[in-house]
Amino acid sequence: MPVYIRKNLSYTPPSIARMSDEDDDDYLQDPDQMRDILPQPYRMINKVLDKLLEDVWDILESKENKRPGEKRKPKPPKYDKPSKAPLLGQATALASSPDGKYLFAGLPNGLVALDALNQQSLSQWEEDSAEITSILTYAFSPTAYVLVTLDDMAVARLFLFTCDCLFFVKVMNDSEGGAKMLASRCEASLEGDYVGIVFENTSTKEVTFETHKVPREAWVGEIEAVEAKIQKEKEQQEKEQKEREEREKELNKTEENTEELPAPTEIADPCTEEPAKEQTVSFLVDALDETEKGDSSRAPTDPSASMIAEKIAHKFTPPTLVLRVRPPVPYVANPPSSAFSATQKVDATGAVLGMGQTHIMSAAHLESRDATFQHMHAGLVKYMTKDEDKKDEDVMTATFHFMNPGRTLLTGLEPVGQTDRPSCVALWWKGTNHLLQFSLLKVSKEVEHKVDVVWPFSSKITCSAVSTCTSHIAVGLDNGNVTVWDRYMGLQRGVLNMNSKSTVQMLRFLDPALYPSSSMDYPPYPQRTATYMLAQYADSSQYLCDIGQATQDHPMSISDRPDKDDDVETLLESVPDIPELCLMVQKDGNLYLKDIQTGVEVCQLALPNTHQIMSPWEPVVAFGGRGQLLFVKGSGEEAGEAEESTDTSGVFVFTLRSYPTLDRYWNRLRTPTQLLVHPTIDTRLDALMKERLAQQALRKQRLQMRWGMLRSDLAVIQNAKEVVANTVTRQFLTPSSDRSLPEDVLGKFAPQSQTSLDKNP
Repeated sequence: MPVYIRKNLSYTPPSIARMSDEDDDDYLQDPDQMRDILPQPYRMINKVLDKLLEDVWDILESKENKRPGEKRKPKPPKYDKPSKAPLLGQATALASSPDGKYLFAGLPNGLVALDALNQQSLSQWEEDSAEITSILTYAFSPTAYVLVTLDDMAVARLFLFTCDCLFFVKVMNDSEGGAKMLASRCEASLEGDYVGIVFENTSTKEVTFETHKVPREAWVGEIEAVEAKIQKEKEQQEKEQKEREEREKELNKTEENTEELPAPTEIADPCTEEPAKEQTVSFLVDALDETEKGDSSRAPTDPSASMIAEKIAHKFTPPTLVLRVRPPVPYVANPPSSAFSATQKVDATGAVLGMGQTHIMSAAHLESRDATFQHMHAGLVKYMTKDEDKKDEDVMTATFHFMNPGRTLLTGLEPVGQTDRPSCVALWWKGTNHLLQFSLLKVSKEVEHKVDVVWPFSSKITCSAVSTCTSHIAVGLDNGNVTVWDRYMGLQRGVLNMNSKSTVQMLRFLDPALYPSSSMDYPPYPQRTATYMLAQYADSSQYLCDIGQATQDHPMSISDRPDKDDDVETLLESVPDIPELCLMVQKDGNLYLKDIQTGVEVCQLALPNTHQIMSPWEPVVAFGGRGQLLFVKGSGEEAGEAEESTDTSGVFVFTLRSYPTLDRYWNRLRTPTQLLVHPTIDTRLDALMKERLAQQALRKQRLQMRWGMLRSDLAVIQNAKEVVANTVTRQFLTPSSDRSLPEDVLGKFAPQSQTSLDKNP
């Protein structure tokens, strides 16, 4: 086989005799160059290694320079002596009620409700193989709460908790044609009016989103009836308890009287009835003790509450399906063959963008574009991910938010007089660029409605968040941008770009009470039009944004990208009564309370050395008593004698109210406010009347000034009357306190002298 060798090719550097005398790299002129010049490719390898060593040395120097600063940095106080909650070692999920009074814990075989302050169990729902993994709570009424749960088998359930009793309502996994439906996400609106579930059909692999409406009016009446029954049962139990106590006292008195009698036991007849009485008394006392103690296997549950819930067993009216949304279909070519027929199906004005499904691109056009792309990037196409691999990797999921009325829906889709109830749902599918908005007030037999509003974005949506009053919505994109909209006013607050090198991972609106209130002259009532928003990116960097009218161009960075992999942070949730603090967990399992306004770690919460947190990404935590208590699930094992380990996992309780580091946060005064632009009409009228009364003194001064200027006004009028009347009608102006004109303007309309009138007849 012939071998072709390039001519005039030298693999060795030139000799010393042929080298130029002016060569700076010659070791005779530069003693530092003691080595010969390497040939290729070794010279390139040498440069790469030198560059690598320089980069490593720079990294070492930067880390060495940071060490003194880290040593001088004060470490937050560490609290490592939490108490262990009894009989909650097998808890798989924790959630607190919105008011912090109750704590709900998921178990491998059901659900239990406890008092958050003393951890006393109130009621329990049991079902075999129902391991609850997620619990969400909502305040349905002042005395009732709606619970939405998910278990390890992707089954969604709906519960109602009232009068310290748990009531099972419905299993939300409705099968279609015998196919099993798996629930991947289940949430409800702020007050439990609507429940949204994302289902996946196991047979067809199709994902759908469903919205169920809770019959609020029917539930209110049923709750009142249940409360009356529960109250009646409790009164009956109290009456029976008093009767048992009275019988017990009588039996005790009988025993005392028997002991005080003379003892004729030596001559008594062995067939006497005294031993039978003693046996009867002991049997009754033991029975009463067992009744008071209850069943040991259900020790964490209050027997009275559980018995009442089981005895009543009320079946509440189930929710009804009102909306079903399917994911967007892939883009296909326009079926019409001619351009004229294709344009007939497209909006003539071009004002409606929609989902992009209605277009005039034919199949031949798309094929030609595909062929052109394949030809121009033939060398790179082989590295692209195939469509078959994408289908296996990407699972279509939906993120949704229930929102109150605003100015982003079309006219006629908003309710009249109901501003505090959900009117629409906004959702986006993973990997798409559109935020879809559906109205929940449409009355139709068909549950699959067309989308009402489509918000297109320039990049794929990665996360979204709404404020507590749903007046603001923020959308995070794959390119690092964050778009903030004021739904109540229908205006865009701005587009923020805090980190263009990473994608937005989490967005969260903070409590409006943290935002400083502006003292404005008008309107006279206090208003809170903005708040702070917390953004976290995929590289664990965190930023605090101001979404006011003048949005900051450069949001404040409260946490940069960590150098160590173990320092990667995950923000969980804010402390209910201390919105400045947020619970944070690091990848190594350390828990911190962080001040989100300054980025400073206030304190560290450590579990005992024998336990560690369940998962740094999805830990089992919950607040109780409006932030006074923190419940954390810790896993641990204890080695036995026969090389058998014993599970010592449990729920640990941190009493945050007793930590002196947090006293300055507890002592701050915060006024609860909502993120709304305008209050109600009555509030606005009251504020305007107060402003008018406050300006009464100013109006008196203006009235006195008016009467003081009256004499000068009369003098001007008298002088005008003395002027000889002219045939031409003229207009005379006098200065007044209400409206004044410049002197040059008054000069034009001033009465002219007699000489000027004679010259200009």
